Amino acid sequence: MAKLRRTGRRETFSVSVSPETKERLRRAADRAFGGNVSAVIEAIALEADRQGALEWLLDRAPSVSDAAFEDFLREMSGRKRRRAKRAA
Repeated sequence: MAKLRRTGRRETFSVSVSPETKERLRRAADRAFGGNVSAVIEAIALEADRQGALEWLLDRAPSVSDAAFEDFLREMSGRKRRRAKRAA
């Protein structure tokens, strides 16, 4: 995940989390954001926005047939379609 730069005005607020969640946030910050827990929270907020946009899109998308879905999964897996055998 890309590192987020702190630009513009910032606000400070308090969040209560379990000790386990606090540790997970710190590990994520160490792993991907140079120890910056605030950057992890920014990334979580951005991901929540993305998920909200995806949910909005999926709620409005037309239904897909089972056959079309199977074709999509096959295409995504990289397996090639079998050609129909020709009658002689």
